[in-house]
Amino acid sequence: MKRWLTRTRKAAALVAAALAVWAAPAAAQGWTASEDDSLLLELRSGQFRLGEPLRGYQTPSGVCVDFADLIQALDLPVRLDKKSRRATGWIFAEDQRLVIDRDSNTVQTMNGSRAIGSGAIQDTPEGWCMSLSALSQWMGVKLRPDLANLAVVIESDRKLPFLEAMERKSRAARLRKPDSGQFDLAKLPQADAPYQAWRAPAVDVQIQGQWSSKSGFSTQYEGLASGEALGMSYSARLAGRDSLLPDSFRLKVYRNDPAGELLGPLGATQVAFGDVETPPGSLSGQSAYGRGAFISNRPINLPSRFGTTTLRGTLPAGWDAELYRNGVLRAYQADRGDGRYEFPDVELQFGENEFDVVLYGPQGQVRHERSSQNVGLQNLPAGKTWYWAGMLEEGKDLVDLGAPSYLAQSGWRWGVGVERGLNSRTTAGLGYHSLTRAGRRKHYLEATVRRSVGPMLVELSGAQQFGAGRALRGEALGRIKGINFDAHVLWVDGEFDSDLVSIEQRREFGLRLSGSVKLGSWRLPVEAGMRQTLSRRGLKVTEVLTRGSAHIGRATLTLELLNRQIAGPAPVLVGEDRGNRLTLIGNTGIGRLRLRGQVAFGLDGNHPGFQRTQIVVDAPVGKASSVRAGFDYDGVGDRQEYSLGYVHQFRKFALRGEGRVDNRGNVGFGLTLAFSVGPDPVDGGWRLSRERLAETGQAAIEVYRDDNGDGYRQANEPAVEGVAVEAGFRHSDQATNASGRAVIDGLVPYVPVLVSIDGGSLPDPLLQPKGRGMVVVPRPGVTAKVSLPLAPTGEIEGSLLGADGEPRGGIGIELVDASGAVVLRGQSDFDGYVFFDSVPYGSYRLRLTEVSAKALGARPELGGLLRIDRAQPSLRLGHLRIALLPPPPELAKVD
Repeated sequence: MKRWLTRTRKAAALVAAALAVWAAPAAAQGWTASEDDSLLLELRSGQFRLGEPLRGYQTPSGVCVDFADLIQALDLPVRLDKKSRRATGWIFAEDQRLVIDRDSNTVQTMNGSRAIGSGAIQDTPEGWCMSLSALSQWMGVKLRPDLANLAVVIESDRKLPFLEAMERKSRAARLRKPDSGQFDLAKLPQADAPYQAWRAPAVDVQIQGQWSSKSGFSTQYEGLASGEALGMSYSARLAGRDSLLPDSFRLKVYRNDPAGELLGPLGATQVAFGDVETPPGSLSGQSAYGRGAFISNRPINLPSRFGTTTLRGTLPAGWDAELYRNGVLRAYQADRGDGRYEFPDVELQFGENEFDVVLYGPQGQVRHERSSQNVGLQNLPAGKTWYWAGMLEEGKDLVDLGAPSYLAQSGWRWGVGVERGLNSRTTAGLGYHSLTRAGRRKHYLEATVRRSVGPMLVELSGAQQFGAGRALRGEALGRIKGINFDAHVLWVDGEFDSDLVSIEQRREFGLRLSGSVKLGSWRLPVEAGMRQTLSRRGLKVTEVLTRGSAHIGRATLTLELLNRQIAGPAPVLVGEDRGNRLTLIGNTGIGRLRLRGQVAFGLDGNHPGFQRTQIVVDAPVGKASSVRAGFDYDGVGDRQEYSLGYVHQFRKFALRGEGRVDNRGNVGFGLTLAFSVGPDPVDGGWRLSRERLAETGQAAIEVYRDDNGDGYRQANEPAVEGVAVEAGFRHSDQATNASGRAVIDGLVPYVPVLVSIDGGSLPDPLLQPKGRGMVVVPRPGVTAKVSLPLAPTGEIEGSLLGADGEPRGGIGIELVDASGAVVLRGQSDFDGYVFFDSVPYGSYRLRLTEVSAKALGARPELGGLLRIDRAQPSLRLGHLRIALLPPPPELAKVD
């Protein structure tokens, strides 16, 4: 069919146009279907071809298409009954009903009932031939005939459901390797974004004024700036209250390189000064944050500890956060006042752990911080060494302005760690930590051995505190028959006391199992775990945790039941928390409302009843406004607080007003202004934005028409307007402007992402992206510049012959570009016919696929270099003969 369309396209278009001119004056009532009027039309939307070609006719009143063909091509839930002469169903959405009754000559849509116009439906041998103009009115989209290209083009101001599904599949396809079908950004073109001596910063600003019946009027401000200076990145946070003078100032000067090419022979991936963070040890020092310095060549997203990780980040005032692991809601955190979120000791599962921290802003913002951590057989490569070293004063900002630290424990600490891959399955490490606890300096030496054993990973670790005791720990993490397990045991001797092991601990063991339970069509993630600890005072604590999660409609729910039992000498038991506690963490939508939060309820024990409740409800009001209501209850402290706020999202900033009242008689009101300012990569100068530009990266994209197909923009090659661009699953807010420029905000720092053209936005299906896009490694507050070419397209056809000169069908063939990347794949037809269309201008070669070449014992190359350009957009290659490989020398001697 493709061959017939290609060879008859121009002739058919000319014939159809001539027939249209000739038939225009004729009366529609006298028309009958004939072969001369028949058409075979492709259904298109943007770059996509939808289903099989439609049968149709050129009528005096325009073009009509077979309704059954259209229903099948768009996969519409419409039932066509030719006997009763009725069609019933819905179009694109369940509220867009469509009922066509030819006997009563009526059509009913969501806009009401009307009479079927003259010429709207023609009876043809194929069935009902529907006028495109009538279908456009009934379906709410424009169906435009394009007879020059033998096509029907769907045009709509909104994204239609089937197009969204196709674009998702298209994006997913672009994120896979050509060979293995898996995503491999390393093999795609990389955008170069060198560090500069100076990049103007992007600044996120939040200003708040509030009045309280108890404390009067107060103001608060916070600014976060990110940019580059002297070839280094920097981030600065300035915050103050009731004065222009700040009471908190954090500054971090750093450089991250996922490729590990910093500091020459050191091969560092991270170098930082100022307010830095250090990784934890196995048994001694915890992860810490404060003023100091840090260097490491470890991968940036490496888990914090074996079997667990800690996720930290910036949490502006008034924001709250949810943590998802592999799509399951795990934890919730409200604003705690220090400008950061922290989810400590999050358990890792064997295999891939996809984390998504969802941040909700008081102005209705929703931002995702995604990361991935793999736990499996991949140890440190044999002969490879990872190291880290750091020193900081915990809980202190670089410039101490007198603000109280949120940490009760602080002081200088330092440490160093080294790991080396002994073989493909075994890693060994040593570490040293020095820290202050209870006013005393303590030193620790650690050793770890990690090894893959079958379907699990095992780690043995030990730590010696100088002049005190020691601790030993063993842990196994794995997956057997769909069940994840994590088992650990801890033994403590002497006066060992550290951040991770209390001086009270003597023994501990635990087991955690997780998997999914199938209930009918539902598959529910469940988890059960038990941990028992023994203290030096003889106190035995046994905890049993059961957790279940579910997605029910629009709701995401996680239910936890914790049973805590205490045993030991009577004096020791006084004041210890015990009993059963039920915790519900949820996020759901009810109509237009979005509700999230958590509830903790004591079933018995020391604190029965509600212990803690935090609930936030957001409701949109129009397109740019929303209302937020909040409730915070602390049962232990006997505190209740209610809040109600209104948010309006202006184009450049967001404004929020809020009122609060609590059960202690305190009433308060507040007004918050939030905006960001940064360089404008599209129009130059500076821009204001309601997005937080300083925390994330940006990509400035230029789209142009690559007329000569060389992948570089020439002076005479024009920009392309109206094209949407994307980075992974983020899109530009606006299509490219008259200069072909657009910007994408909100890119996760230091996570490589593919920046590409959204094919569904292309106005001309014969104009296609030249390549799959460019890979960008975003940096906070920095805009990476990317040029993406759109090339006119042509086609290649030929006939594949075997070595014996006979046509060969079913043979896999690849079209590769000058770099050797596979652009298109196909198979020869039964008669050897080979056809590639929508080939962007450029230079290519044809070759057999690896599988086909091996099966045939043939050379993969099929001819020489091919060139498609404006002068020669269509290549007719004629016969392509397969060349067999010569027999091996030993076989040749036998012959």
